[in-house]
Amino acid sequence: MFDTLITAVLRQRAFVIIAALTLLGYGLYAFQQISIEAFPDVQDVQVLVVTQAPGQAPEEVERAITLPIEREMSGVPGLTQLRSVSITGLSVVTLTFNEKTADYFARQQVLERLQTVNLPDGAQPGLAPLTTAVGEIYRYVLESPPGVPLEEVRAVQDWTVRPALRMVPGIADVVSFGGAIRELQVRIDPDLLRKYQVSLDDVTQALGKASGNGSGGLLRRGDEALVVRTLGLFNSLDDVRDVVVVAHAGKPVRIGDVAEVLNGARPRNGIVAFNDRDDVIEGIVQMTKGGNAAKVVGALHERVEEVNARLPEGYRVHPIYQRTELIGHTVATVGENLLVGAVLVTAILLVFLRSLRAAVIVAAVIPLSLMFAFILMHAMGVSANLISLGAVDFGVIIDSAVVMVEALMVRLAADAHLEHHGITSPIGRRMHALKQTCVELGSPIMFSKAIIIVAFLPIFTFQRVEGRIFTPVALTLSFALLGGLILTLTLVPTLLSYAMGKDMAEKESPWLHRLQEGYRNLLIRLQGRRRATIAASGLCLAAALALAPLLGSEFLPKLDEGNIWLTISLPQSSALSNTKEVERKVRAVLSDYPEVKAVMTHVGRPDDGTDPKGPNNIEILIDLQPHDRWRFATKDALVDSMSGRLSAIPGLPTNFSQVIQDSVEESLSGAKGEIAVKVFGPDLEVLETKGREIAGVLNRIQGSADVAALPVGGQSEVDIRLRREALARYGIRVTDVNAMVQTALGGLAVNAYFEGERRYDVTLRFGPDFRDQVDDIANLPVALPDGKGSIPLGDLADVELRQGASRIQREAGSRAVIVKANLRGRDQGSFVAEAQRKVAAEVSLPAGYSMRWGGQFENQQRAIGRLKLIVPITLGLIFSLLFWAFRDIRPALLVLAMVPFTLIGGFAGLGIAGLHLSVSAAVGFIAVAGISVQNGVIMVEQVMEIARRGAPRSEAILDGAMLRLRPIVMTALMAGLGLLPAALSHGIGSETQRPFAVVIVGGIISATIFTLLLLPVLLSFGGSRNTIAADTAR
Repeated sequence: MFDTLITAVLRQRAFVIIAALTLLGYGLYAFQQISIEAFPDVQDVQVLVVTQAPGQAPEEVERAITLPIEREMSGVPGLTQLRSVSITGLSVVTLTFNEKTADYFARQQVLERLQTVNLPDGAQPGLAPLTTAVGEIYRYVLESPPGVPLEEVRAVQDWTVRPALRMVPGIADVVSFGGAIRELQVRIDPDLLRKYQVSLDDVTQALGKASGNGSGGLLRRGDEALVVRTLGLFNSLDDVRDVVVVAHAGKPVRIGDVAEVLNGARPRNGIVAFNDRDDVIEGIVQMTKGGNAAKVVGALHERVEEVNARLPEGYRVHPIYQRTELIGHTVATVGENLLVGAVLVTAILLVFLRSLRAAVIVAAVIPLSLMFAFILMHAMGVSANLISLGAVDFGVIIDSAVVMVEALMVRLAADAHLEHHGITSPIGRRMHALKQTCVELGSPIMFSKAIIIVAFLPIFTFQRVEGRIFTPVALTLSFALLGGLILTLTLVPTLLSYAMGKDMAEKESPWLHRLQEGYRNLLIRLQGRRRATIAASGLCLAAALALAPLLGSEFLPKLDEGNIWLTISLPQSSALSNTKEVERKVRAVLSDYPEVKAVMTHVGRPDDGTDPKGPNNIEILIDLQPHDRWRFATKDALVDSMSGRLSAIPGLPTNFSQVIQDSVEESLSGAKGEIAVKVFGPDLEVLETKGREIAGVLNRIQGSADVAALPVGGQSEVDIRLRREALARYGIRVTDVNAMVQTALGGLAVNAYFEGERRYDVTLRFGPDFRDQVDDIANLPVALPDGKGSIPLGDLADVELRQGASRIQREAGSRAVIVKANLRGRDQGSFVAEAQRKVAAEVSLPAGYSMRWGGQFENQQRAIGRLKLIVPITLGLIFSLLFWAFRDIRPALLVLAMVPFTLIGGFAGLGIAGLHLSVSAAVGFIAVAGISVQNGVIMVEQVMEIARRGAPRSEAILDGAMLRLRPIVMTALMAGLGLLPAALSHGIGSETQRPFAVVIVGGIISATIFTLLLLPVLLSFGGSRNTIAADTAR
């Protein structure tokens, strides 16, 4: 097979060159097309059902909206998890599907089930946009002329800016946050209702039927067809005032007689501040799932310029956060690491091969293999991100080409004065040597690359978060390795053939000769102390395994996004205005830091309901200056300083995170924290008590930060408890009272008012003087059935204050409370182990209650469980490939025995770098296992080749090991130095790739040492120490 391939390549050299140039061009095109992300999208296939019910208490929202939706959604095909949140006026049900479910199929199934859900009047469930936790790619503030009312600025945002930006391809939605939404308010005076003997229901019906256009079809006029229209829309406030409610004795009672009509604003759900501006309108742009952030933001920039050009004078869209900035930082970090790695690899080639032509030929494989990977990534829809691109090791990709070129140079030097099959010309002999070298090395090269790719098999079996993070890593590396293999067997022989015009024979290198002689003498001494050598190696491995727990463990290192996301939750009954006062103090503290570039704060929640937060919630985006302008050594130190200063404000529980990290954690576990402890049970008071107990335990454990039990109760309520006997006495129905209370206090949109393309609600409610105090509730007029008068609500009900539920969290069909925690200065594994032990000892759950640990710990345990299952299978497959290559069990086992020794260098590297064991490090160990096996294959192949020629085993081992010293050291150095920049990098975005790179660099060092020293000893074991017959020669 290889003979035919190499012959065809050498005969069609021009075709190979053209194919390589085509590969380069198409690869550059593919690179521009593939999606580049700072961090891979790890969110599951999720569908959010959002239902707004303004003014409804959490328990009513749960009973009337959330539970019916949950029951109907049970059994949806592919559903793996069902959880929900019910807060005042809002229900959000989150459905998580398995990985094989298509997003649009899941949404279609949910929409079909929603059609059969029976919900209260006015409650209209809808699906959240098809975006993800990392979908917020752009934020902006709408600047406006001084003195313009917030209602008008918000109208420009909702009716001009938002529709224009939503038309950009790849945009799922633009969420408006802050400002005030204009409405026409009809403020009823209950005293005037009594005076004119008009009920609230009369006013509601009159307004509901007072505005609208109609049609009378077509009217013929000669040859014309005229469209008949009735025009009855409200055109002004006076039109609303003139609406007739009832007529008594021929005298009409109009809206203006019983109410005040004016332009107003809907009760606000949220307030946004930016730097020193206290109240602004923000737009949050969300990208459609699977979109290319760089392309979408690029198109968005063009649309923003168009929008700015046609906005009224003084208005301007001002961007404050762009995902492309983080992508730019991470791509720069990766690009710098790859470039430095490529330069170091090329330098190693020059030092060892001592031939510029040979070094250039090998180095040509680097960019072309990368282009090959980009083409396959584009074809298969694999996105490029910081982790997958940062894992590319050029040293591993080109080591086969190095082995081939080095073997050719050695062969040319050895055969310089020999004739081959009657070939007398120097060029002919060189070409013959080239072909023979390529054919002989074809099989070992293919097997070595196959072994490395097989070693990645465990990564392809990862699930959920870790699968979405590391599957692109394995695919990218496998594509690049496959490209390197193809180029080594095609392009490298072609380029070498063009270089045969000049002698490329190996040049004598005194330092290399001395190194080989010294290595041979060391092997002879080790052969005399074989048992001691094996014992010492075993002790080193045992010591590494024993000390490994000291490293600590975590799921993944945190990616530094260059910002801080701070969440503050005040007591549940805190009003929006009170929360705003606290926000001003917090913003002043944070703005005082020179490390802070900008501060954006959110109080409450946006109006679309996709973020279930109450008016007690504050979220702060802190954009940071470049690190060289900081006074603090680390980000943790800056966070500790901020936390300390904010603690001076009483009753201020904080949670420090980052924009993407915060969204991802909340999406996966339902809590904004690295560790989430969930307690399930029926009673909210018991859940809240147990949540506080667990939070108290976690707070006392070293390394815990931002510990809090998500509050369940604490919401102050005004309960209007109806007396049924009084209702029966007057013949009044419960629904009539409920409708009156809702309209009078909460407000009811009864019609619409149009102003050009803009649409505003016409809202009916009592005037503020009649609904601002608890005592006013008892005086609300309830209409009597006969339509002749009303009765005060206080005669029909008891009004009382109490503490009720503020947030009802449900998961898997049961109510739940979540205790969340972040970690600072401690690894995840030891923290959770200690926390589980102490919580089990100090917190007892009643019958019918259960507890589960989640968050990143859950992801870590799932990944570890998968690795325990699949790694032994992978080692078995690698052994099978080795046995196939050697046709002998013993050398296959000995080469495989080198794999555990990668742990020594990998653990040492993590310890020196101050990193924890993580899934990223585990992937590094998987990759370095394949590389270490490759080095063993190079040596054993050479030893067996010499043994086949009849040499005694001891001589075959010594000569084979010495001859393979240079390629083994060279490939190891290239593999290690290729990722050394990534291992040492501290740029933005380097955190997630450092454990991977450190493990590979450290593992390669230890694997190379033990392959060069221990493997020859193991190969000689079983014979005498001096002369061993070549009884195993094949």
